[in-house]
Amino acid sequence: MSYKQLKDDIKNIVFEETTDNAREIYHSFLRNRYFPDYLYNMRTTSKTSILYGLRDLPIDKLDLPIASTSLTLRGTATIPTPTINTPLINAPSNQPNWNLSKVILGHTGQVTSCAFDPENRFFVTGSSDRTIKVWDTITSELQYTLTSHIMSVTDMAISARHPYLFSVSEDKTVKCWDLEKNSVIRDYHGHLSAVYSVDVHPDLDIIVTGGRDSSVRVWDIRTRLPIHVLTGHRSFVNKVKCESDEPQVISCSSDSTVKTWDLRMGKVTDTITYHAKSVRSFCVNEDKHELVSGSSDGVKKFTLDCKFLQDWQVPKHDVLEHGNLIINTLSTKDGVVFAGFDDGKFAFWDWETGEMFQNGQQPVVPGSLANEGGILCSTFDQSGEMLVSGSIDKSIRIWRKDT
Repeated sequence: MSYKQLKDDIKNIVFEETTDNAREIYHSFLRNRYFPDYLYNMRTTSKTSILYGLRDLPIDKLDLPIASTSLTLRGTATIPTPTINTPLINAPSNQPNWNLSKVILGHTGQVTSCAFDPENRFFVTGSSDRTIKVWDTITSELQYTLTSHIMSVTDMAISARHPYLFSVSEDKTVKCWDLEKNSVIRDYHGHLSAVYSVDVHPDLDIIVTGGRDSSVRVWDIRTRLPIHVLTGHRSFVNKVKCESDEPQVISCSSDSTVKTWDLRMGKVTDTITYHAKSVRSFCVNEDKHELVSGSSDGVKKFTLDCKFLQDWQVPKHDVLEHGNLIINTLSTKDGVVFAGFDDGKFAFWDWETGEMFQNGQQPVVPGSLANEGGILCSTFDQSGEMLVSGSIDKSIRIWRKDT
């Protein structure tokens, strides 16, 4: 890669928003992923060389099994195990630790999304390599690969009522896959730019999507027609969620807000404005009627009618050295909340108390740069005993609860 190539690539990047904060610009196009892979290696510190962070990886003594589909590996590969801090003194005693049990290789691009089958038979992963891979939950073996998107797959959701998988992409499309035929049966067109999130309503034949065009769109699954175009966010919509009870639609955005929507009227009902930075993710506890949202200014808990409840502790982080601590993903199941960070850190909290009972640093797989450990997506299985996460280093991690 020549200096001229790098300069030309940077020139070709078009920003839809202006800001005085160079770090925000960097993370804006990092989030949107409209540039070559080598630009991921640029750091937000003064050490802006794309080779910054390249170093020999420490190898731990523990061998972890690696399942591979695109590579041929013999036996097991030795990789560093996560540095997991001792549980906090005040942590809830009823929460066991989580352990990294397996690393799966197979994607040729960053693993940007993951989802479990409602019956726990399989899980799916989506990638910047434009593919969706279906894996057996028990064996972690690849079942098959779905190809149709022409740009990065950014999110997926699986219906509990139909044999359908929904995927969204930077190619502006929303696709419905029939998992009995392993093929696309419907496309939904309307977003003006990259689509970042999708969710299926648990009771109705509708899906909800959100994306770079700042809109939240509600679609009829069968007719492919838009039911609502929900407007109100002033920047990218990073995540959407559907619920059985009110509010039935929730969204978060780079405009630093979380919004709840009246699905019947197609209007905003409440807005959370407690964050000062882009909100990348949130998760919902339906039983408690609460949500937890994550931003570079922290993790916060609210009621679903947008009343502030708690600020949560986050892992220690040197802001001057590494910039803001950016949360890419939040997931919850059975009173446990998991967060994956852009620098490879991870954390687990107890929902009830808000106590962080485990945190650490995820290592990168051998052959990756030291700064490619960022966690982009996560999801718990239906039992709450297993967690899947996807990373910038193209790996899928399987985490299991101590028994």
